[in-house]
Amino acid sequence: MLKNVGVVVNKDRDEGYAHTRNLVDALYDKGFTPLVSPEIRPYTGPHAVASENIYEEADFIICVGGDGTFLSAARAAYEYRLPVLGINRGAVGFLAEVETGDIRMAVDKMARGEITVQSRMVLDASVLREGKTVFRDIAINDAVVSRVAFSRILRLRVNMDGRYVDSFPGDGIIVSTPTGSTAYSLSAGGPIVQPEMRLMVLTPICPHTLYSRSLIAAEDKVIHITMDDAGENQAMLTLDGRKGLELKPGDLVEIRAAAQDALFASVSQVNFYDVLRAKIHGY
Repeated sequence: MLKNVGVVVNKDRDEGYAHTRNLVDALYDKGFTPLVSPEIRPYTGPHAVASENIYEEADFIICVGGDGTFLSAARAAYEYRLPVLGINRGAVGFLAEVETGDIRMAVDKMARGEITVQSRMVLDASVLREGKTVFRDIAINDAVVSRVAFSRILRLRVNMDGRYVDSFPGDGIIVSTPTGSTAYSLSAGGPIVQPEMRLMVLTPICPHTLYSRSLIAAEDKVIHITMDDAGENQAMLTLDGRKGLELKPGDLVEIRAAAQDALFASVSQVNFYDVLRAKIHGY
């Protein structure tokens, strides 16, 4: 049973915390204990409880912001196995499904137990340098190997399960989850994938060739990416557009499906294709 609900907010997306206060009041009215960070506690009304570590104390997370805020919250909630629900204050809103006008409706449904939790595939990305793992983290949307500003075209070599696939000249390669197929991968020409599917999408970024297209890999495959340039260019691994590592010549980037999924909460039973049309076409 849900009791403690962590409220995570992007202050730049909720100026004055009006929507956050509305959410906190709605949670309190329905018998939940709203947990907020100490720095925003003075702005969220009398019913919010300050918590030094929301993710340790909460049973459930609600974030107020855009898809970027949702991704940050979902990454933080991942190790605690907490479901995350998003209140959309961003421009796109593929991940944050609840609009601000529906906050009380969403909390009412939570109180009645009308919540579904969807498991979403996550990537496990690591960098091996001279045989040792120097970096490892997860990606909920995508892992991107790309050139550093002002460097020349990268030529990235891709192997899958130890077998050579191809070399891709261009600005880099995106490896996305189905959830991330509507993010950077989509803007690079990748396919749209239903989010509940279990696969990885490899999409070249600005490929300097006429035939490079996205590749689909099964979730049990292990992808290796290396630079074919013998140290002439600089590259970086970036996860979900946030955390990353500058790569050195000889580094091996290994990407596979993570052992556990991220948990996305829903109160509206939305049709993925309805969201897709609304966000991409505007209707």
